[in-house]
Amino acid sequence: MTQSISQNPDPAHRLCMEDIAPVPAIHASCASWEGLGVILTGPSGCGKSSLLLRLIDAGFALVGDDQILMEQEHARPAPALAGLIEIRGLGIVRIPHLSATRVVLQIDLTRHAPVKRLPDYAIDPETGIWHLTLDAFHADAVARIRSTLRCIRGEFTLLCGANGGLEVLPPFPLKREES
Repeated sequence: MTQSISQNPDPAHRLCMEDIAPVPAIHASCASWEGLGVILTGPSGCGKSSLLLRLIDAGFALVGDDQILMEQEHARPAPALAGLIEIRGLGIVRIPHLSATRVVLQIDLTRHAPVKRLPDYAIDPETGIWHLTLDAFHADAVARIRSTLRCIRGEFTLLCGANGGLEVLPPFPLKREES
């Protein structure tokens, strides 16, 4: 028979557990692609669940929707919501999910606000998590996220823009050498 933490009769165990602060939940959604976690943040109605559904449809795994527990760069679903996703117009649906993922990318979602074409450097110095701002309802939001993950993984090389430095490397020489 297993015991929950609160039911463990060992007084030392209870004392140790009282010193551990509970992990606060953040209002976010989270998915994982080939072991790379993506957390979607933004105000209510900005499209977190909608983009999460499109990510899942594109082959990402659900980690959690609506409430995510973050510990450093690791995310997991709030226990009461594990495996649940809200699909507007359909309802709350239970689907397979991961119990946790290592977050490498945070997407700050915005609606009706311009997104910078070549954004500034945005990597959290403590966790190494990349940060981007996107419109969740933009047609290529899923492709932008997957391309960013490919840059993080080293499949693609980011030359300029977010986290790519300031130097612009043109694909062809600017000046043609005369021979």
